[in-house]
Amino acid sequence: MNIPCTENATPHMRGDLLWYTFPLLDAYADRLIHGFSTRLGGVSEGCYASLNLGLGRGDDLEHVRENYRRLGEAAGFDAAATVISSQTHQVALREVRRADEGKGLFRERDYQDIDGLFTREAGPVLVTTYADCTPLLFYAPDRHIAAVSHAGWRGTAQRMAAVTVERLTAEGCDPQQLRVVIGPSAGPLRYEVGAECAAAFAAIRDEAGAVAEPIEGRAGKFLLNMWRANREVLLESGVLPQHIATAGLCTISHPEIFYSHRVCGDQRGSLAAFIALR
Repeated sequence: MNIPCTENATPHMRGDLLWYTFPLLDAYADRLIHGFSTRLGGVSEGCYASLNLGLGRGDDLEHVRENYRRLGEAAGFDAAATVISSQTHQVALREVRRADEGKGLFRERDYQDIDGLFTREAGPVLVTTYADCTPLLFYAPDRHIAAVSHAGWRGTAQRMAAVTVERLTAEGCDPQQLRVVIGPSAGPLRYEVGAECAAAFAAIRDEAGAVAEPIEGRAGKFLLNMWRANREVLLESGVLPQHIATAGLCTISHPEIFYSHRVCGDQRGSLAAFIALR
């Protein structure tokens, strides 16, 4: 199997389990654990094969728990310490503490409508889940605070990246010190959207112009560049360009590696972005 990689995304294999880390954050490996999963190396079966990390999708819960255990053993975290978001394509964040460990996977969640998590405490493993939407991983070396936010097209249009920066700034972080990774997600050559979705991005433009470009010969159809959109929102929020890294891996283009809603629809598993302080 051809395993895709870029200068901003490094694959790792342990047995048949594959996950990615990002050099921008690997530079702080003594201070945090982070990564993004693939669909390879788990125990789930059928349409969930095999490293499904999504809850409530119809997969056997014990299979999902075992998948988290396997990923944690490979990547260096304890599955029992995970804290999983409750995503509804909103832009709300929740602070996570050690007392929250296990929520979502081993304990009931006492929160909802949470698409972003942040922590200043070592131990909890912050987890958000994906199948084409954009993961945003944050680290503030000046305050030793980590965050992860889920940004689908709705969340990106509502500037989830800026909301996260604003919350971290309120916690004492300097935006110019933030390191941010835009993780694997639907890529700019494959993410086709309609006019209504494209219109939601009219206010987000970068040096190249509109982030949703019309497809020649296909009226009302656009290619949406979520990577450029999130990068521009981060820049407008004060994050320095040299502190932003785009993984450059398209989940739609690699369905053998990643779960993709565009390819598989609802009959699929979910990927996970994770980050934890040491």
